[in-house]
Amino acid sequence: MFREERIRNIIELINKDKKVYVKDLAKRFNRSESSIRLDLSELEERGLILRTHGGAMIIDSAMKNIELRKKILSSRINLFKEEKQRIGSATVDLIHDGDSILIDGGSTTAYVAQNLGKKNGLTVITSSIHLLPHLIEIPEIKIFLTGGFYFREYEELVGEISLDSLNRFKPDHTIMGIDGISLEHGLTSLEPIIAPLKRKMIAASKDIIIVSDHSKFGRVCLLPVANLQDVQKIVTDNKVEKEFIESIQNQGLSILAV
Repeated sequence: MFREERIRNIIELINKDKKVYVKDLAKRFNRSESSIRLDLSELEERGLILRTHGGAMIIDSAMKNIELRKKILSSRINLFKEEKQRIGSATVDLIHDGDSILIDGGSTTAYVAQNLGKKNGLTVITSSIHLLPHLIEIPEIKIFLTGGFYFREYEELVGEISLDSLNRFKPDHTIMGIDGISLEHGLTSLEPIIAPLKRKMIAASKDIIIVSDHSKFGRVCLLPVANLQDVQKIVTDNKVEKEFIESIQNQGLSILAV
């Protein structure tokens, strides 16, 4: 079990039972009590729990906007379809012929991939098997797959092999979906095996383009990915609240609502 997956399971237990004990968690996850204490310390730093003597308890107010689980890709692809189609088209308008692009998988980036044929001479690096059918239909495009373990639920290549391969690339742009965008908590992810991949993708490029429909704004997920200051552009739909857009722009980001 990945550490972040264990942390998510811990917060789910705390959310369910309201209180947990270090010794019980150590036995449940077959880890040392010191390791469990580190996990609880991290959750406390994220403002999700309150450490107690020998354990931890939930902070109810912190859990109101927290998302812990994500639907599989096939159940999300047609959600807010029209909005995602507009986002996909507008995102491709931000890149140029001959550019290199690092793009991850997801229901929104799929609509970006469908529009990449509008450009010529692109080089695309992706961790997504789901995007591959769209990409191979584009003439003259160069495609690199990261390799790695095939995460079936999200049709994504993940794990150490995928992370290591990203060290070989310095693309012009990283185009990436995200599970949560918060003014306070930045970019967050739901899936422990996906979050490290997103962090690595952000580190690979100097031009980060986040693509996300309006439902992700104000949403906080368990796993931190990046601060808003690490991002250059956000492309979303026109259903995001005006105040939210202005607050993001005040932090120096370019946000396009289509």
